[in-house]
Amino acid sequence: MGYLLLIIYNLLTPLIALGYLGFFIFSPRRSLLKYFFAELRERLFVPSTGAATGPAFSHATSAGELIPNSPSSSLQPSAFSLRPSPIWVHAASVGEVRALVKFIPGLRASFPGCEIMITTSSRSGRDEALKLSANARLAPLDFYPLTRAFIGKIAPRALIIIETEIWPNMLFCAGRAGVPVFMINARISRKTLVLYQSLAPLTRILFSGVKRVLAQSRLDAERFMLLPGLDGKVIETGNLKHDLMGASVSGVAEVSAFIQASGWDGQPIITAGSTHPEEEPILINAWLEAKKSAPGLKLVLVPRHTERIAETEAVLRGYSLPFARWSAGAVPGADCLLVDAMGLLQAFYAVSSICFVGGTLDNTGGHNLLEPALFSKPVLFGPNFKNAKLAGVALLKEKGGFLVGTAPEIAAKLSALLADPLYLKVSGENAAKALLSLKGATEKNLARLKASIPPWDTQSNLSVV
Repeated sequence: MGYLLLIIYNLLTPLIALGYLGFFIFSPRRSLLKYFFAELRERLFVPSTGAATGPAFSHATSAGELIPNSPSSSLQPSAFSLRPSPIWVHAASVGEVRALVKFIPGLRASFPGCEIMITTSSRSGRDEALKLSANARLAPLDFYPLTRAFIGKIAPRALIIIETEIWPNMLFCAGRAGVPVFMINARISRKTLVLYQSLAPLTRILFSGVKRVLAQSRLDAERFMLLPGLDGKVIETGNLKHDLMGASVSGVAEVSAFIQASGWDGQPIITAGSTHPEEEPILINAWLEAKKSAPGLKLVLVPRHTERIAETEAVLRGYSLPFARWSAGAVPGADCLLVDAMGLLQAFYAVSSICFVGGTLDNTGGHNLLEPALFSKPVLFGPNFKNAKLAGVALLKEKGGFLVGTAPEIAAKLSALLADPLYLKVSGENAAKALLSLKGATEKNLARLKASIPPWDTQSNLSVV
């Protein structure tokens, strides 16, 4: 039954590709056809004969820095030199590739002399991957003859799949060719789990070649363990993205100058970052209530989307409150600031006493709960933090984060923290501990891979894909 499902999938693949082409031909976006055909050539791994479709690089240094080719070079992302048996890393798009910023140099150091090839499912992801490896390209179309030929041509030593980028023929052909498959930074939603379980005969075949699943969280690990073919292969190793978190110095000087110009020096500040429309009235009401016990408390509102600043401004005017707008400068007597510029959120978190992270009081699912922890600040957030579950749980466990669902709850927590300087300080330190507890995924993943992937023969010659 599993093989029959795989055959049906392969019969449908060309039809889907033709439908995709038809969409471009008969849509207002048909001007993008030039990209479609260039992308198709690369997915069919046809050598490029035309103009460059992206930057070309001759090689990467051991630190991952790329050395550009000369303008006359014919090397393109669709035709590049590879040593035999590269380690093949596959990621979906830009976000997944950026998670590899520390991982790829570490992989290169763990397997010295071994080529690293990165494939992606999007052009933007491919362009981002070229910053990490000279050998970056679009993945072949997931059609059995093409995928089988591609794997036969490059003869990868191992295939490393990032997060949930699972393609049936990629997994099947790698397994049949004896290529060990590793899924790292792996995550799986409940809906996807149910889908894979409903296709159990196919799933069992596809996952038979997977050697290890290195999951982001315990919940992800438990879900992967329920899938056929993965029994005893799943380990929780954390999220690579947590290792990338670092404090930015952008805007610090400007924010400090604003604080001084506004007369806010020495006053408690709460910054509400990445807020959404439903949340802002709740936060303003909570702030006004907390000011009864902490009259000097200032509020900084940083909406998630700057294009709706006028909407937030109208909400503030409805309270008849004096407030400042970042682009207009300080306003004497204003206890509230509306930030209408990008790239300043971390700078405001740094000067705040307490931080609230938005997208958690509505249906969004939360934004980056750990950013305030970079500066040892207590983190307040609402009950809907499904997009940052691991971070939220860690903050709550370490008592560096606090769950608040209503204006009275937010006001009560603000008042409690500001009334007790030691409580405020320890809560901030606990937030930093929560962040630290989530780091180390890169080293854990590399250690597992180094123990599982055979060493590479550095005397091999070059082949061309």
